[in-house]
Amino acid sequence: MIRISLLPYIFLEIVLVVLYVLEFGFLSLFSEIFLSALIGVLLIFNYGFVNLFHNMNYFNIKDIFGSLGLAIGGLALIIPGMLSDIFGVIVIGVALALKIYSKFSTPRYQNTQNQYRQTNNNNDDIIDVEIIEER
Repeated sequence: MIRISLLPYIFLEIVLVVLYVLEFGFLSLFSEIFLSALIGVLLIFNYGFVNLFHNMNYFNIKDIFGSLGLAIGGLALIIPGMLSDIFGVIVIGVALALKIYSKFSTPRYQNTQNQYRQTNNNNDDIIDVEIIEER
C-alpha cells in the first residue's frame, strides 16, 4: 500500500531531477542538494523546535505554527530532491510570514507598577513614618 501511494511522488521527483540536470547540470544539482540540506539543518537547530518553548510568557498560536513551520520546512529541505525543496521553501515562507505577523500584531504590555513607583518618589508631600509603641 505504501509503495502505491509513494509511486507518484517518486515518479514526479525523478522527472524534476532529470529536467533540472538537463537544464543546469549535475554539479548544480549536487550543490543545490548540499546547500538546501545545510540550510535545513541550520533552520532546525536555530529556529525550529528550540524556539517553540523559548518564551512561555508570550505563548500564542502564531508563534507555535511559526516555529513548527520552520522546523518542518527545515526537515523538508534536508530530504534530497526538488519536490521536497519546493515544499520546504513554501512552508518556510508561510512560517516566516506568521512569525512576522505575530511579532507586530501582539499587543505589548507595559509594567505600570514600576512607572507608578517612579512617579511617586518625586512627590514631597508623602512622609515615611515609622510608629513605635512604648509599653
